Amino acid sequence: MENSFIKLYENPDVAIHAAKEVRNDGGGWFTKDILTRAYLLKGDYLSSVRDAFEKSTLENENQELLSGLIIAREFYFLNLYEQTSKIIEPLLQDTKSTDKKVSNAVYAKLFQLNTRNLIALKKLDEAEKSLLKSSNFAKNNKNSFVLILKENEFLKATIALEKGNRPEARKIADRLLKDLSSLPRATYLFSVIQQFRGQLFFEEQHYDQAIECLNSSLNAIDKINYIPLKSSIYEDLAKNYLVIKNNEEFELYKNKYRETSKLLEEDKKEARLELIKLSTELSTENNKVILHQKKMQLRYIIGISLLLVLLMVYIFIREVQKSKTLIKQIKFFRTINFKQTEVSKEEVKAKEPLKKQLIIPKETEKEILNGLQQFEQSKKYLDNNMSLPTLAGELNTNTKYLSEIINKYKDKNFNSYINELRIKYIIHLLSTDRSYLQYKISYIAEIGGFTSHSAFTNIFKAVTGMSPHEYMQTLRKD
Repeated sequence: MENSFIKLYENPDVAIHAAKEVRNDGGGWFTKDILTRAYLLKGDYLSSVRDAFEKSTLENENQELLSGLIIAREFYFLNLYEQTSKIIEPLLQDTKSTDKKVSNAVYAKLFQLNTRNLIALKKLDEAEKSLLKSSNFAKNNKNSFVLILKENEFLKATIALEKGNRPEARKIADRLLKDLSSLPRATYLFSVIQQFRGQLFFEEQHYDQAIECLNSSLNAIDKINYIPLKSSIYEDLAKNYLVIKNNEEFELYKNKYRETSKLLEEDKKEARLELIKLSTELSTENNKVILHQKKMQLRYIIGISLLLVLLMVYIFIREVQKSKTLIKQIKFFRTINFKQTEVSKEEVKAKEPLKKQLIIPKETEKEILNGLQQFEQSKKYLDNNMSLPTLAGELNTNTKYLSEIINKYKDKNFNSYINELRIKYIIHLLSTDRSYLQYKISYIAEIGGFTSHSAFTNIFKAVTGMSPHEYMQTLRKD
């Protein structure tokens, strides 16, 4: 059993195979604990939910605790943090048990899960207290649960970073990395810590060191199915390569992140629906014997029923919020008075000259318009050195012809044309990738090709009617 637990950190597929063999020999709840966690680590949320609710023929004194731990963990990995709290809290009220070795292990995991959940809820002071209790229980079985203690050290570093104490977070992470040299099988934990160190370097703007840590993290699990962790590393690498303007690597890891995150989100959606179904069935079954259960069992059943209602309300509210957000975005973009960047033949014919225009051959006009269309699609307008002479050179024409065409068919001068293309690109970026909402406005301006913060702010407000800060605040509220 202990060997199966260690395999979680080495390879989830191997852990699943070992746990299934033990289960066939009557492994019971402890096997279910390992099996469901292995599925979660590899991103197979649906299989984990189904195994979590599968009936176990073996019963023991700690069945209530183990069952609560396993089900609460399903809610946590599906990002249902409030519901997770409602399952865990009753289980942590009474920490007394006659089977000390078993209960110490379970309580160490319960308090650790509670810590993770409190961090997600931004209740950091409570998280620190819960983490201390988890470590105290794990220390009673130090040899068997050294990996739990290492995980707790990592959570300690996470809390430090969340509280803004980056030096302490780095100190803990570096010490952990050194300690793991004596635990060569803890591949997963090594990868997590290296990713964390990469995030620290990114915040300190040491991008080369961040990329080195992230590559080390990714290489460690390259041939192992820790899909959620890989997806997170892909995202971090994409951000780093974006900052250093390595477009080839940025596109590579951005696409990898989008592919894996899409698959994971689809599986999570199915798992949530399965969770509703199985929770309902469990509530119905338990209601038949509710008068014969202990007080804790009664509280647990009622809790599951309430969680079902909360889950349904949560899903409903999320869908309503998505609809409201979509409507709000549509209304917002309608307020942006952009002109069309592509002009149809009918629109070209309908243009009436407002002033004396240059006589430009029709074939030349067509070539310049086609060139402008390709230019807009290429995103070369993001180059802050882009100028009228530069673009004229790329289109094999002169500045007078190019300026005349832009004025005639785009209804604006060259500078307005370039600036509006940049603003539209930034709005699209902020609306489709929420990670950019965490960056400073000066950095967003640089991405868009603007050379100064103030110029970007003024142009953004002139085009959209609101400042970059106001727009980003609107998206954060959604």
